[in-house]
Amino acid sequence: MAEPLERECAVCTNDFTTPKILPCGHLLCRECVISWIDSKCAAGCPLCRCPIVQQSDGSSSDTVDALPTDFVMEALVESARVLSKDHLCCVCEDVRADFICMQCQVMLCTTCKKAHKKLPVSRSHDVESVSTVTPERLAASRPALCADHGDKHAEFFCSEHRLAVCSACKSTKHKVCLETNYLDDEIKSVQNSLTDITKNLVEAEQKLEQAIGQLTSRLQEVDVSEQEDMAQVDKVCNCLYKLVEDVCNKLKDKCRKQHLKIRKSLCDVKTGFSNRLGKVTSHRHIVTRAVAVSPRPALIHMTQALTDRVNSLDLSTDLLGDKWEKPLSSVECCKEVVRRIEDELLMLKQEKTEAKVKFYPF
Repeated sequence: MAEPLERECAVCTNDFTTPKILPCGHLLCRECVISWIDSKCAAGCPLCRCPIVQQSDGSSSDTVDALPTDFVMEALVESARVLSKDHLCCVCEDVRADFICMQCQVMLCTTCKKAHKKLPVSRSHDVESVSTVTPERLAASRPALCADHGDKHAEFFCSEHRLAVCSACKSTKHKVCLETNYLDDEIKSVQNSLTDITKNLVEAEQKLEQAIGQLTSRLQEVDVSEQEDMAQVDKVCNCLYKLVEDVCNKLKDKCRKQHLKIRKSLCDVKTGFSNRLGKVTSHRHIVTRAVAVSPRPALIHMTQALTDRVNSLDLSTDLLGDKWEKPLSSVECCKEVVRRIEDELLMLKQEKTEAKVKFYPF
């Protein structure tokens, strides 16, 4: 169920108007995206900072219009708007309406409800209590209407023009179109495609979450490794600390830089995966919401765009290879330095002894 905040644009904080699907999967009003792009030289999504467009030589309106529209969210916003209006009977006007026709999308009082159910044109309609109807159910109940005749039910879908049409339009305006199928068959095909997309997104989401979890564990291992190495450095250097304090500090700095480099690399990978997870999850929400309110001709408009978008997410990429190799321990380096220092001290001691013998031969 789309909560009120989910129907709210992050820029204007109002209900969506022509919601556009950004590459990251977040939604913004069309006009809000245009103004956001025009106000910043390198505009990113205000929610996750992902680029809105990779590169565009055209106007911002053309760029935004190229983004897919979330027709399902648009229908949900409109349905929520219908339910939020004053509950007054559309016929009596000044009488409280406790019912709503799911097909006609109008409020009815008890008396008009009974009349509505007796009329031949509306006796098969579903009239329910307003208090029990959600925006999702209301949007899903909307009849498919002909794109050219808004008052006629659409029975066919023209793949060439991407329009739902009535039988009259199929026989006239779309008579020469190469592929005009039954709307129900087209919607079933779309639902199958959305099911496959959902499956791929769920699998990608699970893989990304698993990969991020492994990276988190490896980052913890890096922290433990750093602590262990630092302890070893302290242990080895303590014996010479008074004489070679500067050497000990240099070794610590070297150890710290090694782990900092690894940590930065892993964090970069984790951040990349988190961004990818955000995109995958956002698109999964869009697809799940689209499936929940089906059947609708709007789904057909979205399917190809969603399919292309999901394919561009590169869900099959190997997420986690050998991202971290533990660096060589600094302990052996420390021991080598100690050995050299001890050799140098021994040589100095011998030189001092020899010098003393020269001065004091007896």
